[in-house]
Amino acid sequence: MRQRFLFLFLLLTNVSLAGGVRGLIATTRNEPLPYAGIVVQGTSNGTLANAEGRYELSLPAGKYELVFQYLSFKTVTKTVTVSEDFLELNVILEEQPLNLDAAQVGKGKEDPAYSVMRRAIAKARFHQLQVRSYTARAYTRSTALPTKIPFLLERRLKKEGVQEGKAFLNESITEITYRRPNTYNQKILSTRNSLDNSTPTPNQYVLASFYSPEVGGATTPLSPKAFAYYRFEYEGFFEDRGEIVNKIKVIPKAYGEGTFRGSLYIIEDRWAIHSFDLETIYQGLKIRVKQLFSPVQNVWLPINQQFRIEGGYLGFAGEFKYVVSMNYQKLNIDPNLKEDITILDHKKEENAPAVSRKADLEKMIEQQKEFSTKNFRKIIKEYEKEEKKERKAAGQDVRAVRQDSVIVDSLANKRDTTYWETLRPVPLTQLEVKSYKIQDSVRIVRQEKLDKDSTRNDSTSFKPMHLLTGHTYKFRERNYLTFESPASSLAYNTVEGYVFDMALEWKKRWGKDYEAGIKPLARYALGRNRLNGTLQSTLGNRKWNASVEGGEYIYQFNPNAPISPGLNSLTTLLFEQNFLKIYQKQFLRADYTYRYLGGILTFSTGLEFARRNELSNLEKTQTYIDWKSRAYTPNRPDNVEIANAGFPTHRALLWNLNVNVRPWQKYAIRNGQKRYWYNKGPTFLLGLKRAIPTNDLAPDYTLLEGSIRQNFDTGPRSNLRLSVSGGSFLSQERMYFPDFRHFMGNEFFFQNGDMLTSFRMLPYYQYSTSNKFFQGHILWDSQRFVLTRLPFVRLAGLSEVLQVHYLSTPAVRNYTELVYGLDGIIRLFRVEVVGQFTGNRYQGLGLRVGTTLRLR
Repeated sequence: MRQRFLFLFLLLTNVSLAGGVRGLIATTRNEPLPYAGIVVQGTSNGTLANAEGRYELSLPAGKYELVFQYLSFKTVTKTVTVSEDFLELNVILEEQPLNLDAAQVGKGKEDPAYSVMRRAIAKARFHQLQVRSYTARAYTRSTALPTKIPFLLERRLKKEGVQEGKAFLNESITEITYRRPNTYNQKILSTRNSLDNSTPTPNQYVLASFYSPEVGGATTPLSPKAFAYYRFEYEGFFEDRGEIVNKIKVIPKAYGEGTFRGSLYIIEDRWAIHSFDLETIYQGLKIRVKQLFSPVQNVWLPINQQFRIEGGYLGFAGEFKYVVSMNYQKLNIDPNLKEDITILDHKKEENAPAVSRKADLEKMIEQQKEFSTKNFRKIIKEYEKEEKKERKAAGQDVRAVRQDSVIVDSLANKRDTTYWETLRPVPLTQLEVKSYKIQDSVRIVRQEKLDKDSTRNDSTSFKPMHLLTGHTYKFRERNYLTFESPASSLAYNTVEGYVFDMALEWKKRWGKDYEAGIKPLARYALGRNRLNGTLQSTLGNRKWNASVEGGEYIYQFNPNAPISPGLNSLTTLLFEQNFLKIYQKQFLRADYTYRYLGGILTFSTGLEFARRNELSNLEKTQTYIDWKSRAYTPNRPDNVEIANAGFPTHRALLWNLNVNVRPWQKYAIRNGQKRYWYNKGPTFLLGLKRAIPTNDLAPDYTLLEGSIRQNFDTGPRSNLRLSVSGGSFLSQERMYFPDFRHFMGNEFFFQNGDMLTSFRMLPYYQYSTSNKFFQGHILWDSQRFVLTRLPFVRLAGLSEVLQVHYLSTPAVRNYTELVYGLDGIIRLFRVEVVGQFTGNRYQGLGLRVGTTLRLR
């Protein structure tokens, strides 16, 4: 009723909405031009044609100059007079011929494209800073077409309306408010989805700028590093609305993930983007991006954006189209950053003049001096520094890379078809109309089915299947109960036999991010006929959390668990190799963690009192395959420092403190919440562990250790990861094997754990130490090394990896692993060849297979 009243109100108060221009945009061969752009001259008020080339632009009565544009076609301007009715106007666009400069590229001469790109790159940040703020209304439409669905999921997804060959679409209207340099506020006014009317469109695509050095993980052609990634070719020029536009062919030196290829159009003298048609690959998906820019207040801004994603992953395949029409309503241009300056190629560069204050910068630009490319980049950097100082003085958060807020209007998912027919700027195609009708009927049938059983509640109803799969039950007032099935934890080891865990976890959430929970866990070992378990309670939020846990449980000697129980079950039952070494602990422990103090520091501390027992293998163990050359090893690990790793039953009081510092941590603010980004800067970790003696058997030692971890960008689609750590036991009056410093070893052909810091062939406990230690890990991966120089290998998403893993303790001076691997096989696996060395002695060669998935 409310929507009908709104529609009637619009009709009575603004009848001019009934008038405008509509028609078909096509080529000279009468072929429709999908998603062509239409804009009112000198403004951003415009729209897009639909996939069939049909457009409809509502305008108040009056006289207008309309600009019709399409990439690689001549821009056409039409003068129209709009009355209270719609005017039919079909437009024919001709292909855009290219002119060539009189000076051609000869032998030994540089392609003119490089001079164009040097100046465009120098001015890229300038164009980003020109816009101080704006308010815009964005209309987005996405269309998804599944082309392949795994057989096992086909029936289930069909009930939800998802079928091969059946398209479904999403529309949204969003109001975007931007403030330089990094604040975006979005209000989703309306969204409609033919599959599910509750999912907003991902409008973050609208906010990406190709003036940025990187978009979507790929280096853009306007990045300062572009010449390391790309070659450029000049293809000619044409004239558009009084501007000379250069067409530049973008050729990656090695096409694949992280680079673009295609065409980039740069406006002469302005060195701004006129339009582009670029494509890249991301995780095996082909992504094509088109953008058309138009002048608004003498600044060229993107008003027409298109994205096309196609490919497959894990048995799914499909095509996704995404179009955006931007209408800038309030645009604030920085008056100090004028377009009427001259950028010279840096080959003519003079030394940059000294600049100490922002006023000097403004004066220099106001005087309209000529700037070389490198000179101008220095000036813009100084301008940014002064802007940052001003924002800091005004109390703004200058460390935030981005600040976003997303608000969904309470009526966004409730607008009816009348609303959309009134305000939709891009007409639907016949297929899209049909898609809405089909999905509306599916939704009605689904709702009728739910109405037959008004008491049904899938989130709280128990089903027998939950005993095998586990389930989370959601109750009112943000209460949750999670059942963890024994089936998901069933395992086998030579100490306990078959064993399984069963847990219930209750959580209560309130406020923005507060959470409390209680989790009882029971563990039953069939071989020992023993039941043990723990009880844990937690309280915290995004910043801090505290927990108290106690009970009796089984733990690996290495607290970082180098082999998972599931993988150990496989090695034990099928290969007669029992790598898992465990002990029993009765304990009470309290932990506290505070995250990102000052945005850079995280610390955690814990205190534990425990009674620790050694365990032995069962007298009768089981294996599915009897390997004549193998036998199960004792649960007491072998170690080069001590002849016997056994220990008496004893009590231990242990305290630990860990401090993690990320001095150059970046973060974004979203709806008032900080979200910390992946950190390429160094991460420093300092840890202290103290065993406090309580009797003559209790351990008494102090361990101090530290580590540094950092990633380096080493070129096109290659990076270097480094981790170095070391430490020493400052005192060691009494220690047992659980107190040794253990390392992330591996003795099985399947490799699990952190790719950087895990050894590939190091025995799990042979080199564990009670003395000083040092370990270093270096990993370099590239998509342009040996095999990946072959295009079909690179385009398959494979990368080559070189690694060095090193360990030194008093007992083993120089243990080294050299590794070559192929990563990204069918997006899931990696294969590695490992050479093992002790000192200068070659120990052997190994093969390892790893996965990107987390295994239990």
